[in-house]
Amino acid sequence: MRAGGVGRLGAVVVLTLVWGTACSQREEAPKQVPPSTPLAVAPKAAVVPAVAKDAERVARGRYLVEAVLGCGACHTARDYSRYGGPAKAEALAGDCFGEGHGVPGRVCAPNITSDPEHGIGRWTDEELLRALREGRGRDGRTLFPMMPYSEWRTLSDEDARAVVAYLRQVPPVPRSVERTQLPEELVAQLQGLASALPGPVPPPGDDVVARGQYLATVAQCSFCHGGLEETPVPFAGGLPLPTPFGEEKAPSLRPEGAIFKGGEDAFVARFTAWKDVAAAPSRRGQVNKLAMPWGLLAGLHEDDLRAIYRYLKTLPAVSPRIAAPPDAGPPAVGK
Repeated sequence: MRAGGVGRLGAVVVLTLVWGTACSQREEAPKQVPPSTPLAVAPKAAVVPAVAKDAERVARGRYLVEAVLGCGACHTARDYSRYGGPAKAEALAGDCFGEGHGVPGRVCAPNITSDPEHGIGRWTDEELLRALREGRGRDGRTLFPMMPYSEWRTLSDEDARAVVAYLRQVPPVPRSVERTQLPEELVAQLQGLASALPGPVPPPGDDVVARGQYLATVAQCSFCHGGLEETPVPFAGGLPLPTPFGEEKAPSLRPEGAIFKGGEDAFVARFTAWKDVAAAPSRRGQVNKLAMPWGLLAGLHEDDLRAIYRYLKTLPAVSPRIAAPPDAGPPAVGK
């Protein structure tokens, strides 16, 4: 499934550097961005109507933010000295990642609470929707792809509006977060990633496999459970994910992967087992799985987990890069 902030960040950096090196060997180097204009500015998008904030939409948005999209994996500071990296500060108030996470610079996930000065309180709905699905900051800059807008382009219009409706309700946290700082050559490689949606995005419909594909996409499962190839095989595993406790390779999520041993009920239980278990202290030698935010994913509804499982089972088998290690589930507190 989708990696947490640490896993996704490491994967983005690894893939950016690998793909960038491969491209530079075949094509002329990307143009450097002038210091006075470090990031491309997009043309003004069409005005979208204000997002209604009824209770049902807000509840759907909360579920998406807290479980499916896993916004707290990056936008909430986490305690990586404990198993699974539980939250250590106010939810969605922002966090930064530096050299300890394998970043050539400093990447900061901003405060997205409703605070008007430090958060998104003064953002328009249009600006939030563009950042969420098109990768454009409020000032028009291209967002660093730790923000998974390439996957969230498939987020339906209704679900995107539900996310915005929920974020409007998040209590304000007056916490300032510094801006992302990256080397110019890396910034240059990011240009062109952000783009306007071609049109409305419909929901996946009632078919369980189609819904599973939709959920696996917006949950970013294939991004980390891919590989180092220039065109990675989705869900085949093998991508090395840096964590504060060392490198962890993402396992295969295709039918040949060990994660499917035990069948659908066992697959669901791997996630739901975390609902009522406190995070235990981490230690070296333990399978930390810090790149996998189990605490967030435990909030996925059982019917959604089953839909994801049934979608993954439809994928053709490939030779796995790495099989899932034995996993007895979350550890007992203090073990």
